[in-house]
Amino acid sequence: MPGIPAVSGALAVPGMPVTGAPDDADVQRRMAQELRRRKLNKALPAILIGGSFGGIALIMAGLLAILSPEDPVIEGPSGPYTTPMAQVEPGALPPTVGPGGPDVPLTAAAPTAPPPIPAVVPVDPIVSTGAVVPAKLVIPQLGVSAPLRQVGVLRSGEVQVPPLSQPKVAGWYKLGPVPGQPGPAVILGHVTTRRGPAVFSRLREVRRGNKIQVVRTDGSVAEFTVDGVEQVSKNTFPTKRVYGSLDTAGLRLITCGGVYNRKTGHYTDNIIVYATLSATKNA
Repeated sequence: MPGIPAVSGALAVPGMPVTGAPDDADVQRRMAQELRRRKLNKALPAILIGGSFGGIALIMAGLLAILSPEDPVIEGPSGPYTTPMAQVEPGALPPTVGPGGPDVPLTAAAPTAPPPIPAVVPVDPIVSTGAVVPAKLVIPQLGVSAPLRQVGVLRSGEVQVPPLSQPKVAGWYKLGPVPGQPGPAVILGHVTTRRGPAVFSRLREVRRGNKIQVVRTDGSVAEFTVDGVEQVSKNTFPTKRVYGSLDTAGLRLITCGGVYNRKTGHYTDNIIVYATLSATKNA
């Protein structure tokens, strides 16, 4: 027909413009393109719908992640005479005793750790010329000025402590060195009693560098500087670190810490202060 170009050897595809007389290869190429276009048009709504649902799912997942509560934190009982203990993985205990200080969580050093390095250069131990015992303990930073009494060992093998009827009195372990003599002198005291705070109620606040004074019956004063503080379970008490031999004059202050067990009437842990003789003077 006039005005319509002839298409030789090919079928016209509805919707595809005819612009001349293409060869067979060109026609097949155009037919393939048109078929792909038609498949895409049919699949496009499904893709869009699927993408919308997928996006909604992602948004909901994100909202749930934001709004869902965190894992619950279980805290043990606390009170004015408990000390927080730093959370450490088993086998990852610090290699030495920490410096301590107010509001600082305390933890135990590794079982094989030595006593902490002295905070100051140690002075020579005091040479005694007669029978001397410690009479008073003074910790200026804590406002402690407590009389000392002698304590020994119970039949159970545990170190004796002052009676609860004397909560403001500390006990010097008489089977060890006198404070100021070579070796680790040990002084113990209660943290609290049923009537209230005891002599070492604030011992956990002591930090490296603080001063501790022991007044002796010969009129001399042995001044110690705190080297470190730790909190240890009573089941893993560091006997060697506390009572091991020293070339210098050392001091160990010990009280209770951790959680109080009302059934047994005891605390779970001990707080231990390590100090080194740093000065001597007269009272």
